[in-house]
Order: sequence, then C-alpha cells, then structure tokens
Amino acid sequence: MRKWIIPAVLGILAIGAVAIWGNTHRLANRQMEIFLDNKYQRAFFDLASQVQQLEVLLSKSMVAADPRLDLALLMDLRQQASFAQSNLSQLPLGDALASRTSEFLTQLGDYGNSLARQISRGEAISKDQWESLNNLYQQCVDLNRELQGMSYKVAQNNFYFSELVRQVRKNLQDTSGNAARSDLQALDQRMQNYPSLIYDGPFSEHLEKAEPKALSGQAEIDRNEAVNRALAFVDKDPNLEYKAVVTGDTNGRIPAYRVEVSAGEGDAKPHTQLDVSKQGGRVIWMLQPRFPSEQAISIDEARQKALRFLKERDFGEMKPTYYMQQENTVTLNFAAVQDGVTLYPDLVKVTVALDNGEIIGAETTGYLMSHQQRDLPEIRISREQARAEINPRLEVTGGELALIPVGAADEKLTYEFRGKLGEETYLIYINAENGREENILKLIETENGTLTM
Repeated sequence: MRKWIIPAVLGILAIGAVAIWGNTHRLANRQMEIFLDNKYQRAFFDLASQVQQLEVLLSKSMVAADPRLDLALLMDLRQQASFAQSNLSQLPLGDALASRTSEFLTQLGDYGNSLARQISRGEAISKDQWESLNNLYQQCVDLNRELQGMSYKVAQNNFYFSELVRQVRKNLQDTSGNAARSDLQALDQRMQNYPSLIYDGPFSEHLEKAEPKALSGQAEIDRNEAVNRALAFVDKDPNLEYKAVVTGDTNGRIPAYRVEVSAGEGDAKPHTQLDVSKQGGRVIWMLQPRFPSEQAISIDEARQKALRFLKERDFGEMKPTYYMQQENTVTLNFAAVQDGVTLYPDLVKVTVALDNGEIIGAETTGYLMSHQQRDLPEIRISREQARAEINPRLEVTGGELALIPVGAADEKLTYEFRGKLGEETYLIYINAENGREENILKLIETENGTLTM
C-alpha cells in the first residue's frame, strides 16, 4: 500500500502545485488587467474632460470681443488640445475613431495657435476665420457628446474599458465614416451633459487666498464658546431641545473646532456637524445628513427661507445668484452686496430641505476668506459704453455692477451682461474702469438649476 501512497501523494501535490500556479497566474493576469484598465480609464476620463473644456473655450472665443481675452482663450485652447491628444495616445484605440479624433485635435490646436499669433500681431479675426472657428466648435460639440455618452456608459454599467473599446469599435464599423453618428448617440440622448463640477459661484479663485479677511483682528474663542456659536447657528425646531459638544479640532485653511449638535430625546433628528473657526467663532460649514422624501415647498420659498436665515445670522445684505436642486434639496448661492455692487468673491451657499424648508447645510468659506468693507474703484465708463465693447453677434441684456476676482489676489469692478448666441447663454464681464472684457462664463441651464463653465 505504501508503494502507491507516496506516488499518489506526490501526484496530489503536483496537481495542487499546478492548481496554485494556475490560480497565481490567473490572479497576476487579473491584477495586470485591473492595472491596465485603471490606466486606460484615467486617460479616457481625462480626455473626455479636456474635450469638454475645448468646447467651452471655443464657444468663449467666438463670443469674446477683447483681443487680450481672446488671445488667452486661444492659447489655452492649444494647450488643452495638446493634453487631450496626449491622453488619446494612451488608449488602445487603433481604429478610425483614434485617427479621426487625433487629426481633429491637431487641427484644432494648430488653428488656435495660428489665430493667437495673428491676434498678437494686432490683426483682427476675419468673418471667414470666425466661421471656421464656429465649424470647429460644432465638431467639438459632436465629439464631446460622444465621449460624455461613453463616460456615462462606463459609470452606469461598470464596464471594463477593454469591453467598452470592443463595443465602440463594433459600433463605429456602421457609422459610414462619421464617428459622431455612431450607435452611442442613442445613449447620448438619454444623458444630460453636465459639467464635472456642480456650480460653485461664477468664480472660485478667491478660495486660495491665504488669510480670511472677514476674521481679521478678531479674538480667539474657546471650546465652550464654539458650542454656543454652533447652537446659535443651526436651524432649530422650537419643539425640540438642542445640545452640542466639541468632538475635535480641524487644521484646514481656517483652523476650527468640530462641533456636533443633537436634538430631541433619543436622537429624534440626525446629528448636525459644524466647523466653527477658532478665530472669530464663525461657522465655516454645517451639514445635517437628512434626505427628504418629498418636495412640499417651491424653490422661491426655499430662497426666501435661506435669505432670512442669513440675515438672522448677521451676514448683511446678500443677493441670490444661482442654485442647484438635488433630489428634494436645493443648494442656493448668495453673494454679498455693497453699495449696489454684487461681490462675487463673498459667496455663501445654503442648502434647504424642500419638504419643510429646514436649513440642513451651509458653506461660508468664500465669504470668510474675502469679505470686508471695500474701497470700490471709480466708475469711468457708462453701462452703454461697456455694452458697446461686447461682440455684436450677441443678444445682450443686463449690465449690473459686479466685483469679480481676477487670479488669486486681484479684484475688478465690472458690468455683468447676459448674452445669447443661438441657443447658448453667456455672462460677459466688462471692466467698469477701462472697458476691457475681463471674463466670459458659459451658462448651462438644466431642469435642476444653472451650471457655469
């Protein structure tokens, strides 16, 4: 018996070794597949984001009237086209899609560079060149639509990129030479082409400033005072008893105490988290993780509720700007106002539950970093003069005064105009001192609110 036991054991061990080797081999292959898939997906989503930016840059360039701004847009266009091409080259796409897309990105970058050189020589863009730019824009819209549709498909169905590539290649075989008209358009029609980031106010550069101006010169508070400030800030139900406790410290851009507020016996409501600044004792953000199951009040009612909330907490005069609705909540943006001028850097966001109007979220970083009594510059040109600087192809309305951040450390007093070109809407900012076109934002209206790029 021992004679066959040893060979049998050896055989079992050999089989086990082969099985282990096979499993190890499969595991290694799987790990390599996951690694490559992650690499491809990262390059693909970067490509999709860059093409989206190219569409926006092209549309802004078509609207811009100030050669200085147009030059900056065209230079950025060239750079984004180069980035997009780099990410495209990392994808395992050896078919017509890659070649056609690469050719388009090359032409787009080269044309943008050519126009930039022309503008730098003091030469204006001709009507024919503007039409060529418009044609490139339409092609970019088609490409962006396709890529965003593919992105949506990956996200919704958790496809591996290799599988998506195979499907795209199969679909493209029936496109009659036009990648933008593939079978993926059926998916594209179901997709809402939102920007990657939800609207955060027209400008956000001010968030990178080093010192919170609204807290300048204010004293430090202790943990007990932080509790009091948190309790005073939350939107209370008069029928409930509230208590708060400091749970820790945070060392972000504004050092703060982390405070947790509870209400009612047996934690009848979700706990509310707040950060209260150590200097000045101002609430930086507040969040109550509650998800309303229905909508019982309108957006306008929520806006009025949010305005009262801010007024009662000494934010002064605030102007509602844009909003974004999600599920049964709405986040509204408010900018401070001084002498009739909208101060866009001084931004506060308030989230309102649409079932009962309760304030369940707030974020005040922009306001705390930027708010101060400003010595506003003298207005040297009229609204009519500013309007005359806008591209005549636009249908223009508005013209209210607005202070906007320029870069990370400067601010400009401007006239804010709303312009339409076809179905597209833009915000154009004209310097109130010298008539220069300072910035252009593209508005995207959705059923849930307004986004900007």
